[in-house]
Amino acid sequence: MSIEKVVERFYEAHNARDAAAVAALYAFDASHEEIAQRKVKQGPKEIASGLGRFFGWFPDASWAPDRRAVGANGVAMMSYLLKATLKSQMGPIAPREQAISLRGVHLLVIRDGLIHRSEDYWDADTFQRQLNHV
Repeated sequence: MSIEKVVERFYEAHNARDAAAVAALYAFDASHEEIAQRKVKQGPKEIASGLGRFFGWFPDASWAPDRRAVGANGVAMMSYLLKATLKSQMGPIAPREQAISLRGVHLLVIRDGLIHRSEDYWDADTFQRQLNHV
């Protein structure tokens, strides 16, 4: 599968809120790092589990990719706008229909049609401010 096709399916699966379909795009030894949280998920199962929790909190989450840069070396970078509404308890944060609108950047390292590493860059302060807004 081409890099462009992997990227297309990556966002299709995210926007379908299908954690298993996202995880199926990853190699068995892949990793995903949430840079803002300093958390790394190892392997498709752990990646799917984390996304499943996120989709539980934000069942209407949608990513709108904007700019894209794809290198011949298998690296793709995409800026996106994430919009979602908190619908269930997220740790100490109670759902009050808080809407988030968060810009970020995904970096994907793709080899042989599979993601081997992904990184997600977004601003944790903006995220927290939007969730805690009264």
